[in-house]
Amino acid sequence: MSEKKVTFTERIKSQFSTKSLVLIPIAVGINLIGGTLCSALKLPLFLDMIGTVVVACLSGVWVAALCGLLTNVFLAMAANPVYLPYSIVSIMCAVVTGCMVKAGFFKKVWGAVLTWLACTFVNTVSASVITIFVYGGSAGVTGTSVLTATLIAATKNIAASVLSTSMIENLIDKGITFLIAFVIIQKIPKRFLSQYAADTDDEEDGD
Repeated sequence: MSEKKVTFTERIKSQFSTKSLVLIPIAVGINLIGGTLCSALKLPLFLDMIGTVVVACLSGVWVAALCGLLTNVFLAMAANPVYLPYSIVSIMCAVVTGCMVKAGFFKKVWGAVLTWLACTFVNTVSASVITIFVYGGSAGVTGTSVLTATLIAATKNIAASVLSTSMIENLIDKGITFLIAFVIIQKIPKRFLSQYAADTDDEEDGD
């Protein structure tokens, strides 16, 4: 008996279940609290992806990508307009995280570490490109802008200075983010996890 092939569009649609739609404002709210607080205090952190990572684990890639986009849009309105161009960074990180979660990396500590490093790399490169070409080397969002300016003055190399600062900043920020998200996911009962699309997709793939 031939199996019905699920199209790409149907896969995306299946992720946006009622349960996933309810999670989106909660996840975005968590992101906004972390992002707004760090921005207001000029901390060398963002902490605006905790909700996105949790949603990537529960609902899948595309729901997480939407959370990332909405987070930056609201941060741009509530905290600082410079967040808006970085929406693409949040979407890319959500996609990378979601794909690695779907591949089973987030089930073990070492897999979560690899996901953290992959997300850090993607964030560092993409955010640095925006910082250099849109903001001339410093967006002034976090406290590390001072370090970036110091490195630029010392080395006269904008790209290397922005990349170096961004790498350090993201290693710490994403490390905290993924640690919190990993603990949250580990605490959620399996019978609750099984109700979400990310878990369902894995089961379908294994049929």
